[in-house]
Amino acid sequence: MDNDLLKLKKQAIVYYQKAVDVEIGDDDHVFCQKNEMKSMIHIGKKAPYHYVKHLHPEGYYLFLEGLNFHEIASLKYTDFSILKDCFDLANDILLETNKKAQQFLNKEISATILKHQIEQYVYALNLPLLLKAIEDGAIENSMGIEHPETWTALMFVRTHISQTFMNKEQNINDTKFLMDKIIREIMLICTYGYRHHLYSGINYLPHYLSNDFNKIRQLAIQGRLQSQTTKERLKIAKQILDLCQPIIRETVLEIFDTIRNSQAFDNIGGNDLLSDVQSEISVSLQNNQNQSGSEKTKSKYQFDLSPEDYRRIEQMENQEEKQQQHRSLQEILKREKDREIEKEKQLHQNIINDHIENRIISFPLQRSTPTSYGQIAMRTLNQSIQRSNKLARLLKREIMYASKNRTKSKLEYGRKLDQRNLYRASIDGRIFYEKIQGNKKDLCVYILVDNSESMSGDKIIYTMKGCYEVARVLQTLKIPFCISCHKAVGDHVQMTEIMSFQECFQRQLLDRIFYMHVSGGTHEEIALEKALKDLSLYKRNKKGFVFVLSDGDTHGVERIHDLTRIYKKENNIDVIGIGIQTAKKIEKTYPHGMFIEDINHLPTKLVEKLREIAL
Repeated sequence: MDNDLLKLKKQAIVYYQKAVDVEIGDDDHVFCQKNEMKSMIHIGKKAPYHYVKHLHPEGYYLFLEGLNFHEIASLKYTDFSILKDCFDLANDILLETNKKAQQFLNKEISATILKHQIEQYVYALNLPLLLKAIEDGAIENSMGIEHPETWTALMFVRTHISQTFMNKEQNINDTKFLMDKIIREIMLICTYGYRHHLYSGINYLPHYLSNDFNKIRQLAIQGRLQSQTTKERLKIAKQILDLCQPIIRETVLEIFDTIRNSQAFDNIGGNDLLSDVQSEISVSLQNNQNQSGSEKTKSKYQFDLSPEDYRRIEQMENQEEKQQQHRSLQEILKREKDREIEKEKQLHQNIINDHIENRIISFPLQRSTPTSYGQIAMRTLNQSIQRSNKLARLLKREIMYASKNRTKSKLEYGRKLDQRNLYRASIDGRIFYEKIQGNKKDLCVYILVDNSESMSGDKIIYTMKGCYEVARVLQTLKIPFCISCHKAVGDHVQMTEIMSFQECFQRQLLDRIFYMHVSGGTHEEIALEKALKDLSLYKRNKKGFVFVLSDGDTHGVERIHDLTRIYKKENNIDVIGIGIQTAKKIEKTYPHGMFIEDINHLPTKLVEKLREIAL
């Protein structure tokens, strides 16, 4: 998160190219301030959730970037003095209207004077709303033209803000506060263009201003795509309001009737839209000094366009909207991929720099006779030998099959025609063949056995049997291996070597497997990391496997997943967790975990897993 916030601050310096400070707050407000010495951008961490309840993490960061780019554009292109004058005038006329309303109730002025004052109030209150909307659309468009790389983030934010406006409940027959509804829809057109996504959200405007609807759309496009200064956009906002006169007159009568019928008058307040613009949509004008000298916004199209040209622009924007949604998704996926790559690099570096030896206690094998659990496991040694022989045959066959060159024929798709199957062209089209190059694999295996207290009872008995059978198979196939068991002692892990790589082919040493003694806790991620490091140093060019015989009940499951992924990618080592009969949790602990309900199924299950991931 800190890196993303630092990126926002760098963006402001790069794109604004003047003294600017980016302030990250814990609120949901977004605004900018500008004075002679320095400018400031405030972005609240909660601001995206003001418009969208649920965001993909990368979508959240893209949203913050879009808000940041919008504020940078405001500082570059907006004449704050004009905007501030509009807001101040609206507040002054609001106070005057409240005064005249009280005088009317006291019978000091006529109804005509009050209606004239209310008309000025409605006009003045909506003018800054329209001006701010046209301003937002124009500066975002200009920012996208000058810096195309910012466009995806800007439109990602604008799309979600527009959807928030469109999600308001609509009833075309509800004319209460109709002016607010009309202005809301005009603001949508001014900021987002008349794109295909808006067609379902614009209802009141074409219904109640049908004669002037197209003209309003044309003015909105002109303000967003062709205007160059805030002064020009103020002129366009006034033209749009003049076209709204029928609705303004109805609103005046509505407010007048409310005042006339009220017995105890308090005051006329501003509307919610004005409050939103002041506090939420990107600018805090009351804190800005009167600043001019802003840059001219870039125009996308030439002036003096015909009505046909405007219709063509709308069609182009509709298509652009569809493409933009795709670009936004691709940007989020790219960011997620980049973040995963960066995380992977950092994790790989941490693993390299991790002195795991400081947390390992190497302990010699002290027993020379089987434990009580070992004695029970040895009672069925003949069955274990039979299963190991079966596993050896299956595994040998898989290795041989994988090393052979072979041909797959009668394929529906391919690059090479099979002359013998050309007659099938009119039957099912299976006339191709493919040659598969064999890949001989030299294997090297590390067997890691969990000896913690949780393995007591049947778990360790079946684990000993499974370990013995796997080790015997590796001896039969002349695959080098070693066996170690582990348990936690405080914050350290005690690892006991049962058989080393140097002595792994001595058949008589396999009985050591039954000497294992269970006690202590489990920090399997530490033992696994040590096993992976040791195997990566020994195996050289061989294909490596770590077989973990465990119940999967351990700390650091996320660390285990990271280790298996990194060592697979960097060292060609696969980790397979094996839980026999009483250890189903193993499937969640290891990405390639396998739970074997019946030890008699060990040969087939293990070969299936090896075939799936490696052979």
